[in-house]
Amino acid sequence: MRFRATSPPVRSLLLAAAVTLVACSRPEPPTLKPEVAAVTAVTAQGIDLRVQIQAYNPNGIDLSTRSVKANVLLDGKYDVGTVTVPAPLKLSAKQWTPLQVPLSVKWQDLASIAALTAQGRGVPYQVNGTVAVGGETLNVDLPFRLAGTITHDQLVAAVGKSLPGLGLPGLR
Repeated sequence: MRFRATSPPVRSLLLAAAVTLVACSRPEPPTLKPEVAAVTAVTAQGIDLRVQIQAYNPNGIDLSTRSVKANVLLDGKYDVGTVTVPAPLKLSAKQWTPLQVPLSVKWQDLASIAALTAQGRGVPYQVNGTVAVGGETLNVDLPFRLAGTITHDQLVAAVGKSLPGLGLPGLR
């Protein structure tokens, strides 16, 4: 018995095979659109930020985030430290989802922070990190980068509380 590709049973089998292949294909990683890393506090212990990112899931299935890992760099050269925080969030299929994560990074070298404060200016910072997305079918770390400036007043207040009597310009 010979089957033709146009016969109904053969077409049904080919269609079922195509649907199975598409259904079993590996999901694509989401796209991240970093929006802002806002300083929420600068204290004697460290710096607190709120990272805001939009994540787009291009797949036909929901995915989820697991955590955010971030490193904070001040003035392009002072490594404040790295922190990993849980960030469980459902990324709905074919949708943009806002991701807002609070980060709290402890000072590693307070002397460098005091030296930056003595310069009498705001200090630029960078947040370089990854969002871990994963589940049963996909595990990937998606990179992001954000930047901003810590005001001189924020630095003065933090250093003044941790190193009173240091005699830095502008220190109250």
